[in-house]
Formats: sequence, C-alpha cells, structure tokens
Amino acid sequence: MRVIGDGIQTVTEEIEITFDGETLKAYEGETVAASLTAAGKLGLRETKDGTKRGIFCGMGVCNECLVSIDGQQNIRACMTGARAGMRIETQKYPGAIPGPDVPILAEPPSGEIPVHRPDVLVIGGGPAGLSAAYAAASAGAEVMLIDERPALGGQFYKQLSKVYSFANDGAMDKQFRAGRDLIEMVRAKGVKVFSEALVWGAFGPQEIAVIADGISQLFEPKQLVLATGAYERGLPVPGWTLPGFMTTGAAQTLLRSYRVAPGRRVLMAGNGPLNLQVAYELLGAGVEVVALAEAAKFPNPSDIGPAWTALNESPDLMIDGWRYMWRLKRAGVPMLYRHIVVEAQGTDSVKSVTVQKIDRFGKLIEGTQREFEVDAVCVGYGFQPSADVSRPLGCKHRYDPDKGSLVIEKDGDCQTSVPGVFVAGDSGGLGGARAAVEEGFVAGCAAARNLDRELPAEIASELGARRRKLASHRRFQEALWTIYKTPRMMDELAADNTLICRCEEVSRAAINEALESGTSTVGGVKRQTRAGMGRCQGRYCGPIMAHLVSGSTESEIEEFSFFAPRPPIKPVPISAIARKPPDE
Repeated sequence: MRVIGDGIQTVTEEIEITFDGETLKAYEGETVAASLTAAGKLGLRETKDGTKRGIFCGMGVCNECLVSIDGQQNIRACMTGARAGMRIETQKYPGAIPGPDVPILAEPPSGEIPVHRPDVLVIGGGPAGLSAAYAAASAGAEVMLIDERPALGGQFYKQLSKVYSFANDGAMDKQFRAGRDLIEMVRAKGVKVFSEALVWGAFGPQEIAVIADGISQLFEPKQLVLATGAYERGLPVPGWTLPGFMTTGAAQTLLRSYRVAPGRRVLMAGNGPLNLQVAYELLGAGVEVVALAEAAKFPNPSDIGPAWTALNESPDLMIDGWRYMWRLKRAGVPMLYRHIVVEAQGTDSVKSVTVQKIDRFGKLIEGTQREFEVDAVCVGYGFQPSADVSRPLGCKHRYDPDKGSLVIEKDGDCQTSVPGVFVAGDSGGLGGARAAVEEGFVAGCAAARNLDRELPAEIASELGARRRKLASHRRFQEALWTIYKTPRMMDELAADNTLICRCEEVSRAAINEALESGTSTVGGVKRQTRAGMGRCQGRYCGPIMAHLVSGSTESEIEEFSFFAPRPPIKPVPISAIARKPPDE
C-alpha cells in the first residue's frame, strides 16, 4: 500500500514492529496508523460486541484508531510515531489497567507546574495559526505556538513526514511549497513551537492548560489567537463504522504525508472540491478510484455567474479543479453527480459500497442504487468548526443553519466577544485555507496592536493587501459553494440500528426512544443513552443529536442546543493532571 511517487525519495531506514505478534516493516518517523495501513492492517480496536474499528478522522479527533503499545492502552495510532521494536496490539474492550512495569503516558505534577507568559499564544499550527504567529512576531511580540501534531502545517499544509524528502523543489506541488515556506518564515521569526502539545483546559483567556513534553503546563498569554481548524462532519449510514471507511482528510493525510494509500480500490464520496482533489491525487499514486460520488448537481447554465466570479477571484484554483476533472474523466472514473453513499458492506472491513441518486431536495430516488467492490471508502460531506477552546472561554457563538454548525462571532480584526481572544481560519467559520492565511495575519497584527506594539511599515502596508485578499477569497468561497450547494443531510440515511454515537455505540433507535420518553435536551439524551460520553466527546454525534432534539421538540437550534463544554477538552492521562496530596 506504499506509494512513494515521482520525485520523492526515502531517507530513513526500515524498522521492525509487531502487531498482534506479527512482525511488520515500518519507518521511524511515520505514524503507527500509517505503518499498519501500509501493511493492510485496518482493524485496530475492538468494541464491546467484538466488531473492529479503524482509522476514521486521521487527525486525533475521533479516537477510533486506539491501539495498545508496549502494554500501554488507549493510544491514538494516528498521532503516535512508530519506533523500532514497538509492540502493538489490538485494543480490546474494555481494556485493563496497565501493570507496574508499563511506563506511564505522562509524569504526575511535582513541584511547581511550568508557567509560560508569552505576549501572544497561538493554538493551532495550520495556515491560520502559522500566519498569525508570523504577523505577531514580525511586530516584535513574543509568540508561542501550540500544536497537537508532530509536525506543523495542519490539515491543508501537511508536509511530508521525515521518512521522505523531495528530490528537488520541482517535485513539490504548490501546496507543499506554500506550507514549507510559511513554516520556515515562522521559525525564522523566533516563534517558540510546542509540538505534540494537547490543550485540555481553557479556564480563561490567561489560563490555558496543556500537556506538552509529557507534563502538564500552564500558559498565561496576554493575547490569545485560536486557530484550531475544523474536522469533517459525520454522516451516519449503515456500515460507516467498518475499518476502511474513513474521511477524505484521513485518506489525504495518509497519502500526502506518509505515502500510504488508504486502499487499492477506493470510492470517493461527499460534497465539495476536496474530494475531487484527493481522487486526483490517489489516481496519480496508482490507486484505482472506482467512482466519485458528488452530492451536488452537475454544473449547469445557472452556475455561469458563480463560476465566473470564482474564476475571476481565484483563477488558479478553478483551473486546478478543471484539471482534476479532466484527469479523472480521461482515466474513465465515473463522476456520479447527485449521488450519495447509502451503505457500506463487509465483516472485518469494507468490501463493497452502495451509492444512490438523490433529488434536489436530498430524497433518495428508488431504483438508482449502484454497488462497487472496494477496500476503502473515503467520504467528505463538509466540516464542523472546532469550538473546543472558544466555547469554554465564553466567546459568543451563533448557529448557522446553512452550514449546520456553530459559528463564532468576530469583528473585522478577528477579535471575538472576549477581549484579547482572536479566532482565525476554519475554527472561525469555514472559509478555506487561503482565507485562513489572511485571517491569521489580520488576527496576529491586531493582537500585537492590543499590546501597543507598533507594526513595522512593511507589515502595516502588507496588512492592507491582506485584507483585500481576504475579501477576494471570501467572494470565491461564496461562489464556489453556490455551485456545490446541496441539501444538508444529518440522520436521514441511518437505519434504526445504525450507530449515531460511534464511541458509545448508541443507535438511532435508542436516541429516538429517549426522545419519545419525554427527554427534550441533548444533555438529557446523553444521560439516558450515554451518547456523547465517549472519547470524542460528542464531536460527531452532537450536531446530529441537536438536530434530532430540535425536530422532536419543534425548537430552533442555537448555541445551547449542543453539549456543554467542560474540561478535559480531550482525553488526558490522569497522571498528568492529578497531584498527590501533601503528606500530613
């Protein structure tokens, strides 16, 4: 399943790891998830009924890829680097407490917890976070950047892992190159980067709790920039929990960073140009793309206006899109418009998938089912902004019914309702990577000005140009999503026994039963069914449950229709945050 690609060379030596006693080849510097996928090992953990789960989000959000490593359980394979001699085992349900000979994941606090007091703290190392850090540092501010991943770049600017290198600059595409350049600019400004750092608590703008370098640390910044990005929406269908059924972003991470294919026969499905790009990249890597199912209609004359606007604002992106389509068409890949995945079939992993045509209202059209034999299904039906940190801080949000998500309120400088807290990029409203870069720059400059830092002349001049680019990118996004507009679906494709909450294995029928019993809030459903209590903390099931509660109670969705935010934001080892009481 490895696909090195033209102009890419391996620069590290092979290592050996074991998975359930079987010796496998891997590379130090790639993730455990990439190593196992390359070896065709897709089922990574077992649920309480014995079924297998595998990679789903590929970015540390869903916790479906948990494995046991060297006796330590509940390790995210997609966020953990492979090491020589690593002993990996399928994560069994419900797990067990490691013995005394197993190293702990994080050291208990001893003495004073390290406290950092930068001028500006940026959370997130993607396009928006990198750009914000660069701008603030250019104005003379002391900047620290926290990122949960091993390497900077985020989902869009993800770079090659250290296993590989490009033979020359010409082998890079513009996405790799732009990310590399921005990362180098940030490092050149002296920004202190905390990689593999997990934010677990946001108790105030000057009280951000983080686990970094295996210990709990506290950040007390004067200004805070949130650039936490977004994650792909979950659209429950029968079979969506099978190993081999993953998000488009997970497939792209495997391919672009680790040169591993998600499968040999892959069906792409969803809504939007990312699916088109990843289908093109998989095809170029030698993967058989059996079809691309796009939920939107085929572009028609009514789209001429939006298409012209999009072309005028970002001609290179439109040309890229046409190039992707032409390459897929030339390869004979069926382009199925107004089609959607309705079921995946298989036992221990995906073996086939069924797609079906929908009408303009999103209703399934009888007699239009098509089945494809596959070993991977990659789906992308849009994104949910990550509000993990902004909501606990008390930043004001509103529900956007068109986007089907909460959107944080911000002013023209990207400052939220909480003074000194800024938001940039997709965590602030799903505007695309190019808009994220410009928003980050605006936010970084505004944070520096709040500190009474005078912007250097070249930065002040660049700020005006960045604002104009931001307006252009927003016009492009509006036009693009006019072309790709499709009815937003939530639970419509789920059967009664389809799991809505993947973590706690709560079905649609169980949620409806709770609602029929008189429960009228997502919190009530959570207490009655455990939906939302799992390791992903309702990130995938929460929006769907809010929709179901809204329909049951005939109420409008707003910020408090969702689960209440509370620490820990993500699962953390209790050893990292619990201190023994002093001896009396």
